[in-house]
Amino acid sequence: MINTENPPRDSLIPASIFVVIYAAWAMLVSSSSQFIHSFDNAVIGIVCNTNPTNVAFAKTFTNLGNTSVITIETIILFIILIVFKQYSYAFFTVGVMICANGYNWIIKHAVERHRPFVQHLVYADGYSFPSGHSVGSAALCGVLIVLTILLIKSKFWKTLLIIIWTLFPLMIGYTRIFVHVHYPSDVFGGWIEGITFVLLGYAFLYHFYVEPKMMDRKRK
Repeated sequence: MINTENPPRDSLIPASIFVVIYAAWAMLVSSSSQFIHSFDNAVIGIVCNTNPTNVAFAKTFTNLGNTSVITIETIILFIILIVFKQYSYAFFTVGVMICANGYNWIIKHAVERHRPFVQHLVYADGYSFPSGHSVGSAALCGVLIVLTILLIKSKFWKTLLIIIWTLFPLMIGYTRIFVHVHYPSDVFGGWIEGITFVLLGYAFLYHFYVEPKMMDRKRK
C-alpha cells in the first residue's frame, strides 16, 4: 500500500554519499584527529551544564534510547505492520534495524574508543564510538519517517509526525552528551550511521516494492 502520489525516489546515491561521510568521520575519530578533539570540546561547552532540571530531564529521557527500549519498539512496529499485511514494510523495518545495530557493534570493537574520562551521570559500558543510542534512535525514526511519507495521506499529520520522528534522535543524542557517556563525535557518527542504513534499506524497498507498485498504478 502506497498512499502518497509521489513517493521518494531511489535513495542509493544519497546512501553512497552518507557512506563516504561516515567512513571519513570514523577515520577522523579513530585517528584522534585534532579536528574531532576541537569539535567535541566546542559542542560540550555549549551542551553541558549543571542545572538540576536539565540533569534530571537528561537522565530520564536518555533511557528512551536504550537498546532494550528501541528493540521493543521495533518489535511492536513489526507486529503492527504484519497484522495490517504490510509485509514489505515490516521486513524493511527489521532489516534496517538489524543491519544498523549489528554494524554498530562491529565498528565499536574495531575503533575501541573509550568513553569520556569524567564522571558519568548514568551507567554505560562498552566502547564509545559510535553512540548506540544515536544509531538505534536515528535508524528507527528514519524508518518511521519513510513509513509516514508512504502511508499517511494527511499533510498535517505527515508533517507533525516527521517533526516528532526528527526531534527524537536529536534529543537522545543531546542527552548522551549531557550525561557524559559519549563525545559529541560519537553521537554525530551514530546519526550518520543510522541515516545511512535507512537510505540503503529504502533503496532496496524502492526497487523491489515501491517502484513496481507505482508501475502497476500507472497501468491501471
